[in-house]
Amino acid sequence: MVEAIVYALATADGLAPVVGAAPYDVLSRQLPRMLVARLNGDADRGVRFFPLLGKLDGKRGFLRLSAPFEPSQLLELHKQGAAKLVCDGMLRDGELHWRMVDGESGRVLRELDLPFDPAQPTEVLARLEFEVMELLGWTGRPGTATEVEGEALGWFLILKDTLLRLEAGLAEESADPLRGARRCLELAGDHRDTIDLVLDVASHLLRQSARRDEVAVLLRPLVDTPEMPVALFERLGALLLAAGDEGMAATATLRAARSAIERRELVERCVGLLFRLERFEEAAELVELARQRGVASVTALAQYAACCDRIGQAERRAELCDEMLRVHDLPVAVARLLVSFLLEDERADQARDVAERALLRDPSQPVLHFELGRACLELDDSERAAKALDQALSRGLPPEHEHRARRLLRLASRPGLWRDSQCVETALAAGDLDAAFRAAVALVRSSRDVAEAWFLVGLVRHKRGQEQRAECALRRSLRLDDSLPDAHNRLGILLVSQGRLEDGIDHLERAHALAPTEPSPMLHLAQGLALAGRQEEAQRFVELAAKSGAAKDLVEAVRREIVSSRP
Repeated sequence: MVEAIVYALATADGLAPVVGAAPYDVLSRQLPRMLVARLNGDADRGVRFFPLLGKLDGKRGFLRLSAPFEPSQLLELHKQGAAKLVCDGMLRDGELHWRMVDGESGRVLRELDLPFDPAQPTEVLARLEFEVMELLGWTGRPGTATEVEGEALGWFLILKDTLLRLEAGLAEESADPLRGARRCLELAGDHRDTIDLVLDVASHLLRQSARRDEVAVLLRPLVDTPEMPVALFERLGALLLAAGDEGMAATATLRAARSAIERRELVERCVGLLFRLERFEEAAELVELARQRGVASVTALAQYAACCDRIGQAERRAELCDEMLRVHDLPVAVARLLVSFLLEDERADQARDVAERALLRDPSQPVLHFELGRACLELDDSERAAKALDQALSRGLPPEHEHRARRLLRLASRPGLWRDSQCVETALAAGDLDAAFRAAVALVRSSRDVAEAWFLVGLVRHKRGQEQRAECALRRSLRLDDSLPDAHNRLGILLVSQGRLEDGIDHLERAHALAPTEPSPMLHLAQGLALAGRQEEAQRFVELAAKSGAAKDLVEAVRREIVSSRP
């Protein structure tokens, strides 16, 4: 059963506005609403506020009453079934008339006239709360009013009315609905009530996808508030993120996480946001703080390791990997990252063990199958590697891994092929072209029918400046397997460098079609298109390569080439 209904107040005609106070129509709604909030306290005690909505000039809005309803009308209006008590009143010059009616019979139980100052409107709330509590048979002390006062209180009530309008889904009455929020922060920005209210209004506007930039400007200064509860900083961060300001959102969330370092989910969320913004040092410091206090989750440790990887702290990354290895049942995302780091550190046996344990719990993870395949290749177990890579591809490997997985699967097609190809690539990485050539020749002698072997011969010959022989080897590779994107890419590079643009571009386009997420064919295709005078297409592929993770210096170099190649 509803305990009490409290209606918006009527307002006498001809009341003059009071400087520094909220308008009477705002007071007529906000005083009853604040009374209901005080009566309900921290729970729902069955007290309801009715602001009186209707249509004005064809638009839905708040109705203004110049006289109270009859008691029988009050009982009909609220449509809430039986209520013990129904309350309303009227604002007059210097006075508030208050009335309480029996919710069943409509009999007026009590009326009183209280002195009322619009500049100090909340002073009447304690008396009204006491009167309602007495008739409801409630015990306890009346609540306390907001600490906001003076002109700030006037703007505070105006802003509460803006919030009520937003909650009711009414059209904006003001061309600048955030004016009240700005004035509240200027006059009483150090009050918790003010900040709560500003965040409520911002939240409603963002939910409507309205005024995102203005909301962001309004909220940014709050990040520097000296003292604010964790919950408010956390909420502020979420709102700034919704407003599109990731940088300030991360800063606000970081303040919350530092103050509540034991909250693992908050720390992980904060580190994820900082990582995305490339604020790796701050993210690492936050997890290190959690680690020192013994509250860092294994997910946070993985995030920390990823940050160390980005800022070149190899020893710390290895230390964190050892720490994660001591946890038997790792989350899938953590296991995946740990396996990749272990493989980079040439710890393939441990990488294989972690991947296999994770896949026993969840075999549906294609990237983990891919990483397991890599580990098995490193351990010279081609048969097991082929099975894992086949699983990865059949389960829907993300596009950014698919090209590499298919290459590794080709190399796992026969024992020793991966090991021998690694000899070629190791020599190339060391800049020893003679050793690379010897290894490539040995590889092709043992695997003449494998396209990958001929590709490596072509690659080494091209790097040695033997262009005609390189072209022959690359074309032989493609005759064995026309779906080899690396061979198309290398042949395209060679042909474009010789001025055979049309043929070279065809191969580069084929390489891009076969490996659409690989940035290398995109950049080389951009260079070829620019030389062919197709500037707009070239620029499009440069931008695509940048989005696909191409190194920034390479992207800038190709951009400069495109500009210099213009007629």
